[in-house]
Order: sequence, then C-alpha cells, then structure tokens
Amino acid sequence: MPVLAHNTLETFCAEVLAAASMRADEARQVAHHLVEAEMKNVVSHGVNRVAYYLDCFANGLARPAGDILLAHNGATVLTVDGGEGLGIPAMERAVDQLLAMGRDQPIVCAGIHNVGHTGRMGAYVERLAANGRFALSMGGGGCDRFPLVAAHGGRGGVLSTNPWAMAMPGGGAGDVSVDFATCVVANGKVSVRRRTGESVPEGWLADKHGNPTTSIEAYDDGGALLPAGGYKGYGLSVLAEMMGGAMLGQPYEFNWMIVALDTNAFGAAAFDKDAAHVIEKLRATPPAPGFDKVRVPGDPERETEERCRRDGINLHDGVWDGLVAAAQSQGVAIPAIG
Repeated sequence: MPVLAHNTLETFCAEVLAAASMRADEARQVAHHLVEAEMKNVVSHGVNRVAYYLDCFANGLARPAGDILLAHNGATVLTVDGGEGLGIPAMERAVDQLLAMGRDQPIVCAGIHNVGHTGRMGAYVERLAANGRFALSMGGGGCDRFPLVAAHGGRGGVLSTNPWAMAMPGGGAGDVSVDFATCVVANGKVSVRRRTGESVPEGWLADKHGNPTTSIEAYDDGGALLPAGGYKGYGLSVLAEMMGGAMLGQPYEFNWMIVALDTNAFGAAAFDKDAAHVIEKLRATPPAPGFDKVRVPGDPERETEERCRRDGINLHDGVWDGLVAAAQSQGVAIPAIG
C-alpha cells in the first residue's frame, strides 16, 4: 500500500480538482475535507471521491464551480443554494453563516439545496461543536434518484442512505461526534469494496427477493442495503426523507438541514465540567472481552487521525490507482510515495 504524508496527499488532490476546473480555493477546501475523512478512517468519503467527483463533472451530476447564494428568513433561518456545485463548499459556507448568526441567537438553522455530493457530514457538526454548539444535521430527498435502501419489511431499494450527524462540546475531554447512514452501512463503503475486491460482511445487503446476501453482484441486480437497527434506522430515514424532499423541495442530489444550539442556551452553570464528567466516566468503564478500552463517539476518528498525521496515510492500492488515473486524465504530476 502506498503511504503519503497528509499534506502531500492534500496538495495532490487539490491540484487534480483544480485541473478539472474547480476554483483553486474550493479545490483546496474539498481536498482538505477528503484527506481529513481519510485520516479519520471514513474512507468511503475519503480521497476515492476525487475520481468520483471528476465523473460527476463529466456527466452533469455537479458543476466544477457552483455559484453559492444565501437567503435569510429572519434572524434564525438561512437557505443556501449551492448552484449545482459540489456540496462541500456550500456546507462550509452554511457553517460560516450559522456561527455568525449564532452570535446573537441561541438557536439557528440552515437548509442547503441544489448541491452535489457533500462529503463527510460529521465535519460540519464537529466544526460547530468546536465553537460551543450542539449541532444536528440530516440529509434526504434522494429516494427517487437513489433508491438504495429497503424499507423495513420490504423488498428492493426505495429510500436512500439519508444520513444523520450530531456533535457537541466535551468540556475539554474531547468533543462527542456521531455520523451515520440510516442503513447498516453507507453505500460508499460498498463502492470501496467493489473497487478493492474486499468481501462484504453479512447483514449489510439483501438481494432482490429480500434475502440476506454478501454478494455485491446480487445487490447490484435489484438488491438493497438494509436499514440500520430495523425499524429504528428506517424511522430516522423516513423523517430525513420528508425533510429533504418535502420541506426543502426537489433535490439536485440530496437536500440538507443543519441546526445549531448554543450549549449555554439554557443557562447551565457548569456545562464544561459536567460534560467532561460524562465522557470521563464512560472512558473509565472496564472493557468487555475483545475490546482494549471504552471509547466515546469521536475517539476512534481522533486516534486514527493522530496516527495518520504522525506516520502518513496508507491508501489501498485500488484507491491509489483510481487517484492516479484521475490525475493522469487531467495532466497532473504524480507525487512520490513511500
């Protein structure tokens, strides 16, 4: 497996995206986002997406440079139109605005639409949490275009992956962050295994008859991803679909909502101390067999990011080959690898 320093990989990805007609600043922003996801071991939304984004540009699924428009509905509600570009710049702009709006309001929200792929949702709520907010985001509205996930008790795909993400400050003990598709696994993880040839675990997929399968071929032939936790993930998915497809209108890919609440909104006198106490109590729990220690949500990503910053990023050969092919298609030089 090739090993690259994170800054080398980020520069390389930015050069490829800029060569594909993205604005230079937005190419750097997207590259930073993808490399951060790679370091956090969210490889489904990591640098394998560079080649995918180039395909989106070539096939009219996103513009290399979308013109972002903002519209305020009072002091607490924002609508962001991404201009049919990749969703990462539009989502970052939404976070910028929410932080500015939140200086004067305890709770603010944004609806983001007319965007292509938005990357790792945890990045946006984590940024808000780092600025003292409890943040929630969900995406939906893609059921007609991306019917990948079975309804609970149903056969075949009818919903999309409809992810949720939430984060809040940990009072000095490390912020807590959750980011999950409402199906058992994000479709991007299946795509990565399709590229790398790795097997698919039991419990991820059903075939077109509704029977469990570990075959990506059966999944591709009218099968579906399964909802996470049965009716629980299904319920969260339906709510996200109604928000994305009904509240925010017809999506370009998905529509998104972010809500940000100031952790001081209710006047808690010792939030930082009490939040840290919860986290430290959980981490002090004796580990069960098969576990080295108890972690809180966000810890695994922090650990892998720290290791990647120190030791470099290991890329699967198939992911590296796809990135090299994308660079060659744009005439971008390939960096030396370890």
